[in-house]
Amino acid sequence: MKTIIVGAGASGLLASILLSKKGEEITLLEKEKKVAKKLRATGNGRCNITNFNISVSNFHSNNLDLIKNFILPYDTIEKLFLEIGIPFKKKDDGRVFPISEEANSVADILEYEAQRLGVKIIKECEVLNIKQGFVISTNQGDFRSKKLILATGHKAGFRLGGSDKGIGFAENLGHKVYKAYPSLVQLITAEDFTKCSGVKLKAKLSLFSNRELINQKSGDLLFTNYGISGLSVLDISIGVAKRLEEYQYLEIYVDFFENYSKEQLTKLILSLKSEKSIDIALRAILPSKLIAFILQKSGIDKKFISELSRKEINKIVYNLKHFKIEIVGTKEFKNGEVVSGGISLNDIDCETMESKKVKGLYFLGEMIDIDGDRGGYNLHFAWSSALKMVNKFDIIQQKKD
Repeated sequence: MKTIIVGAGASGLLASILLSKKGEEITLLEKEKKVAKKLRATGNGRCNITNFNISVSNFHSNNLDLIKNFILPYDTIEKLFLEIGIPFKKKDDGRVFPISEEANSVADILEYEAQRLGVKIIKECEVLNIKQGFVISTNQGDFRSKKLILATGHKAGFRLGGSDKGIGFAENLGHKVYKAYPSLVQLITAEDFTKCSGVKLKAKLSLFSNRELINQKSGDLLFTNYGISGLSVLDISIGVAKRLEEYQYLEIYVDFFENYSKEQLTKLILSLKSEKSIDIALRAILPSKLIAFILQKSGIDKKFISELSRKEINKIVYNLKHFKIEIVGTKEFKNGEVVSGGISLNDIDCETMESKKVKGLYFLGEMIDIDGDRGGYNLHFAWSSALKMVNKFDIIQQKKD
């Protein structure tokens, strides 16, 4: 048996295709009944396959200075998928989708292409142990190979097959592993927002750690019975779990009227007719369930607008532009889209994706200590890692083994 790949997700499937095209015999082991379950769910089922604005700044790691060595440019990935038969559709914000805008189509085409090229895919095959050599013990018996590629992912989205078992194998084989934290994940707040659960609106979020501004994002904000969610929250959540574990005090200030200056917002509120009480008047510009929170933070009872002093108006404006939310936790790995942490970049050859600790062992995708922003960056890294490995994979020497 020439080469075994463990994990039929994005990077594992692509690697099997590319290696097979080079004439390599590949066996692909997948513990689920279906390949690429997580890929099928990405982009809300539309498959945000990459992003044409690729920059090192869109990726995160415990070794930031090494990231650039692991990321391939956008054009390389686009060319690769055109060769496979999956043309792209580009959005103005940089996100890239298959023209079908269907994640299942991408997964199905990759699986079909792998099987067409002779890849042996064994499903419902769970790896139980890996010994140097390599002897791979599974629930379907033992497999042996001179070269082994681990593309098992991490434990984010474990309902879609996410698992940290491969990380454990890597650690047992002597690799340094950084602690995992959920990323691109919903946040738990100190304040109870149950009464405005379901309220969704556009807003600008500013994240402060120990009173220092560390991140700002704009987009959808959704109030829930546990705290806050929405695209802007997922974007700003990167690094939050680790900071909380370090006992940093985290707070988010929400600007509900990003496109209004303080003066413009004041004029807007004063234009809402003075004969109305403020709680009724604000319904013209703000979801009704949120108004009670704004007035409470402003220390204002239900008064007519004409009865409000300029100081009271200023308080309302301030809280509409600086609505404070204390962050006390994140949702679990099952809710996070990706994991931050993983196998140290120092233990992986950036040119070949081969382990520096164990000859013939390779790592791909989410197992590695690189995670990306929302918007196709994590899939971009999955494709990059597979392509980098295959470009330098020692086929000739392996055939001599």
